Amino acid sequence: MIVATKPDISLPAGVVKVEDFGPLNIQRWWSVGIDEAQRRGADVVAVLNDDMWVTPRTLFELQDELRRTGAAVASPSRPGERVGLHKRWLIPYTPKIWGCFWLLRVDSGLRPDQRYVWWYGDHDLDIRARRDFGGIVTKTVEWEHLHPGEGTGRSDALAAQTDRDAETYQQDSARIITLPRLANTPKRSFR
Repeated sequence: MIVATKPDISLPAGVVKVEDFGPLNIQRWWSVGIDEAQRRGADVVAVLNDDMWVTPRTLFELQDELRRTGAAVASPSRPGERVGLHKRWLIPYTPKIWGCFWLLRVDSGLRPDQRYVWWYGDHDLDIRARRDFGGIVTKTVEWEHLHPGEGTGRSDALAAQTDRDAETYQQDSARIITLPRLANTPKRSFR
């Protein structure tokens, strides 16, 4: 399934095309694809940038880990990071999800926050998955992001949007990372 954001794209046979020509918002595009896949009966959806290389085995391995652990999200592991299920421990915050490639268990209820238009929505999704939705599972798999950051680097509008998304994230991140921890901290008695 491809979420087409521009008219007249050519696609291979058998690909379902969902059109969204509205204003730029990658989080909305993710949601449109997830919702359409769910309507068609999918219980797990893989979200990949258009410049990704993966093997069929890669997708099955991540899907198996997602189902085995009950996590909301599966993503390839980051170099030097622990592989497995990640929950709760958010301080200091280190992202586990790769925004260019992740799988979602659609019945988890987790969805991208459309306040983030271009960047930082993956960090928000990462934090909420770990805090409220069963976690993120990571695994070492075969994949490659062929052109990371190139589109953003070539566009003044996308670079400016990235800055606006960074401001939204800076305003929101401390609250979303610490709020559950504070809410679950036992009250001390001072006698």
